[in-house]
Amino acid sequence: MSYNVVGNAQQKGKPMRTTAVISSKGQIVIPANLRKRYGMKEGTTVVFQEDHGRLMLSPSNFDAIFALGGSLRDYPLEEDLERERRSERDRENQR
Repeated sequence: MSYNVVGNAQQKGKPMRTTAVISSKGQIVIPANLRKRYGMKEGTTVVFQEDHGRLMLSPSNFDAIFALGGSLRDYPLEEDLERERRSERDRENQR
């Protein structure tokens, strides 16, 4: 078993190939087994990417990034960075 970009388990083995028909509105239906495998639910943002003449669709990790929003609010990043820079300057000056 391996993990895709968004951390969902996926089965090893032969890649699945399937087809879909584009509607008059430009919509397609992603087969249920693929939606389940890649954790795609209603409202999931997907990314379309072109690569060497191929169009690839993958679930976006935007949801995971947005879920982290504010999680470092209480972590003193600026203070730590300033302390680290000061320490590095001191080491450089001692040489």
